[in-house]
Amino acid sequence: MKQLGLSIVFLSIIALAGCSGTCRVPAAGDLASLESTDPEAAERLSGADALYRQALAHYVSDEWGEAARLLAESDAILESLRGRSGSAERARSSLHARVQYFQGMVDRQTGLDGGEAAPDARPATRYGLPPSATDHAMPVNIVTNTRVQKWLDYFQGKGRKEMTRWLTRRSKYLPLIAPILEEEGLPPELFYLAVIESGLNPRAYSHAHACGLWQFIESRAEMYDLRVDWWVDERRDPEKATRAACIYLKELYEMFGCWELALAGYNSGEGRVSRARRRDPSCKDYWCLDLPRETENFVPKFMAAVLIGTDPEAYGFSVAAGDQPTAYDRISVEGTTDVELIARAAGSSLEEIRDLNPALRRWCTPPTDDQFVVNVPRGAADRCASELAKVPPSERTTWQRHRITKGETLSQIARGYGTSVRAIMDANDIRNAHRIRSGDYLVVPIGPGGDGVYDGLDAADGLVTYHVRPGDTITKIARRYGKRTTDVLRWNGLNWNSKIFPGDTVKIHSM
Repeated sequence: MKQLGLSIVFLSIIALAGCSGTCRVPAAGDLASLESTDPEAAERLSGADALYRQALAHYVSDEWGEAARLLAESDAILESLRGRSGSAERARSSLHARVQYFQGMVDRQTGLDGGEAAPDARPATRYGLPPSATDHAMPVNIVTNTRVQKWLDYFQGKGRKEMTRWLTRRSKYLPLIAPILEEEGLPPELFYLAVIESGLNPRAYSHAHACGLWQFIESRAEMYDLRVDWWVDERRDPEKATRAACIYLKELYEMFGCWELALAGYNSGEGRVSRARRRDPSCKDYWCLDLPRETENFVPKFMAAVLIGTDPEAYGFSVAAGDQPTAYDRISVEGTTDVELIARAAGSSLEEIRDLNPALRRWCTPPTDDQFVVNVPRGAADRCASELAKVPPSERTTWQRHRITKGETLSQIARGYGTSVRAIMDANDIRNAHRIRSGDYLVVPIGPGGDGVYDGLDAADGLVTYHVRPGDTITKIARRYGKRTTDVLRWNGLNWNSKIFPGDTVKIHSM
C-alpha cells in the first residue's frame, strides 16, 4: 500500500507538471522525426492520440457516450490530416485503424446495452491524467499464490526442457528488448511476456495465425504499423514488433489501471476482459474474474516465468552459456537483391543474414521497394555496402516472382526458368507439387544460364515460346531448357548455319 501511495503521488506530480521529457508518448509510432519536418502534423497527431487514450479509459469504465465523443474528436483530427505523405501518413493511418477498431467496440456495446452504463469506481488520481503519465506508473506486482505455484511446479517438472530452452534464448534477445522497454517507460518484467507468448522465437506461428515474438495477429499488426505482405512480415522483426507491443501494452494499462488485467487483455482481448468485469462488479482484480481458461492461466504462467527468469538457480535451473546477443548494423539496399548476395558481400553466411532479418519472407528483398533496410553483422555495414555497389542491379538476384496461371504445373514452371521442381518446392515450402492454385505467387530460383524471364506455355501444343535476347545462341537456349541443340534446330526448321536475332521466337517442346 505504501508503494501504491507513492505511485499515486508521483503520477499527480507528473500531471501537474504537464509530463515532459521522457514521458512523451508518440501517436502511432515515433513522431520525433515529424517534429522537425512537419511540426503541425506532429502536434495534431499527438492531440488525436491523447483523445484516443482518454477514450480507452472511458470505454473500460462503461462510459460509452464519453468514449464515443472522444473517439469522434480524434477521428476528425485524423481525417483533417489525410493526404499527407511519408511518416505523417503512416502514423495517421495506424492510429486511425485503432480509433476505428474501438469505435466499432463502443457501437456494439451501446447497441447491446441500449445506452451508457454506470461507470466503475476508479481512482480519482488516475482519471484525467495526461495519457503518457501512466506509462511510468506501477511495476508489475509479481505474487506467489496457488495458481502461480502450479506453473512454477510445471516448469520445474514436465516443462523443464521448455523453460531451459527459453532461458538459453534469453541472452540473445534480452539486450535488444530490455532497452526498448526502458525507453518506452515500461516495467522490465514485460520481457517475459514475449517469453511465454513465443518462446523467444521470432518465427513462431500459432493456430490463431499470430506470429512473431509478441504474437500479433495480422489485423492487430496493421493497427500498430507493422507491415505484413507477401514479401515482408514485420511481426517477425524483434525490434519493430517490440515497439508495436509497447504501444499496445501502454494502451491496455491505461484502460485497466493494473498490469494483471492489461496482460489478460493482451491474451484474450480487451473487450472480453471488460465484459468479465461487468458480469461481476464486485470483482475488482484479475484473480477473481471469470475468464477463458487460457487467460486464467496466462498471467500466473507469466509470473512464474518472471520468478524463474529473475533467479533461475533458486528454482533449480543451471543455465550454461546462452545464445549470443543479437547485434547488427543496418544498410539500405537498392532494388531486389538476393539474400545470399548480401551474405557474401558482408563476409557472412546465408544463415546469419536470414537470422538477422527474420521479417524477410523470401530469399530476396522486395521488388516493390526502391530501398529496403537490411540488418548485417555488427561492423560489416561498410564492407557490405561497398561490395553491393559493385554488382549491377541486373545481377543482384537469382530469384523471380511468378504468378501461376490456369493449367500450369510446377514441372512446366521449372522448365521455363531452367530450374527444378524440388528447388521451387523448397523455396516456397510446398509439400505437394500437385497442389498449386492459379493466381498464387511463387518465388522461383533461376537455374544456370537462366535470365529470369519466363515465356509461358502454349497449352494447346505443349510448347514453350522463347523470345530471343541479345547474346543468345541456339545452344544456350537448348541448354537452358535441358534440350539437345539438334532437337531445337529441328523443331524450328533451322540448321547449324542459321542465325537468330533479338526479337525472334524459338519453340521448345516442353514435354
